[in-house]
Amino acid sequence: MLPFPVFVNQLRRANRLLRIHNDQLSRMHQRQKQKADDLEKENSKLQKENDNLQKEKQTLLEELEKIKEERDTYKNLAFKPRQKRTSPFTAVSGRKRGGQSGHRGYGRKKPEYIDDIIRVFLTRCPRCHQFLSRVNAFEEHTVVDVPHWKQILPKTVQYEIERQWCGNCRREVHAQAFGVLPFTRLGINLFTMVMIWHYRFFDPLNKIAERLLTHYNIHVSEGSLALMLKRAKVWFDPYYDEFLAEIRGSPVKHGDETGWKVAGSGWWCWVAVSGKSIVYTIEESRGKGVAKDLFDKAVGILVRDDYGAYEKLPLLQQSCWAHLLRVSHEKATRENASEEMKLLHAKLKTLFTILAEDICLPFGKTERRELFASYHQDLKKIIETNYTGEDVKAIQTRIRNQGDNLLTALLYKGVPLTNNPAEQAVIPMVIARKISRDSKTKRGAEARAVNMSVVQTLAKRKLPLLDTLRTYLINGEKISGKN
Repeated sequence: MLPFPVFVNQLRRANRLLRIHNDQLSRMHQRQKQKADDLEKENSKLQKENDNLQKEKQTLLEELEKIKEERDTYKNLAFKPRQKRTSPFTAVSGRKRGGQSGHRGYGRKKPEYIDDIIRVFLTRCPRCHQFLSRVNAFEEHTVVDVPHWKQILPKTVQYEIERQWCGNCRREVHAQAFGVLPFTRLGINLFTMVMIWHYRFFDPLNKIAERLLTHYNIHVSEGSLALMLKRAKVWFDPYYDEFLAEIRGSPVKHGDETGWKVAGSGWWCWVAVSGKSIVYTIEESRGKGVAKDLFDKAVGILVRDDYGAYEKLPLLQQSCWAHLLRVSHEKATRENASEEMKLLHAKLKTLFTILAEDICLPFGKTERRELFASYHQDLKKIIETNYTGEDVKAIQTRIRNQGDNLLTALLYKGVPLTNNPAEQAVIPMVIARKISRDSKTKRGAEARAVNMSVVQTLAKRKLPLLDTLRTYLINGEKISGKN
């Protein structure tokens, strides 16, 4: 057994070593605690950054979905998806493609008037080169062709306008050559062709200038052609106002709009359509004020999509079912589409099919009111259903906002369920936008709206474009000259 003093010294040494070790552990603990606090702060910071990135990702995904919807919407306006065929020799309906057995054949009819007769014969046999004698027997072959380009050179006319003196008025007077437009050295026939090429066939001005040079050896710059179209706008203004008045007074009219650019800025092209007329206007705004001016003092029923600018117009309205079904189809065919959305889309398709059949039945007010009440209850059930999916709620809100405007066609004769006439009237402007790249000036946009309205209206009415446009130019110039 150790002596007591030695044992005490050993205890003191062990105690000192324990204190040293304890201090070391305490310092290590403090360092680890500091590291843990730093890591906790960094983790909190990273967590906040992650939350912000998730929110930004969700926002970008929503914007991407909106862009895809707009892309698909504009794509469907101008292009229809190509239908798949089960066989290159079989149509979708299952019938063999081409003419069916027993159907009457159709061919090009022989022209009523023959301008020239050319007798074709041989002097020698093409096989043995024996001389051949002429005969009276022949077979006919009629060909319709255009004149050779060397025979369609432009015709230049110099008008000698007499400077006559009126003794009664005590002033010099001048005659006006018939069919000659003022302030231009280009003829009215050239005016007419340029308008049809540009507004009906959608040729850009540089191609029209090249065509005039190639076909007729006429040198015209793009600037001259643009100035020509702006002058034509002034002469067409009276007819433009007449078409707009006809649309406003029509029992059924359609409205729509599409994007347009003027000098690189985003403008909008609005269109109003009736059974006889088409009117365009290019405006800087897409607001409700444009719709109000376009359909000012209008009567009848307006068929339109669900854009809010038309809602407050003092007109009876029919909402477009094609737009509703298109949006519901897009949401129902997505990868993350809810089952509620798929069921609602199927229900809307069935509802539209039956509704389209009912409006084709003979019109009777009592029966139509009963059908209206029945369909109203169907829409009410959809609106009041407690859906949980966000996609189906969006369609439910669309139906709630449109309400009975989806059923107006039941109560009035001759009202369609879709806004297809306006959609089809927008297509020429969409094509022109892709080819001619919009308008460079506000004046050019106004000229395009008026001139396109006249050309497309004449085409809609199936009037002869060349003759009618020529008449409009002459009469419009006289009216504007008097004013």
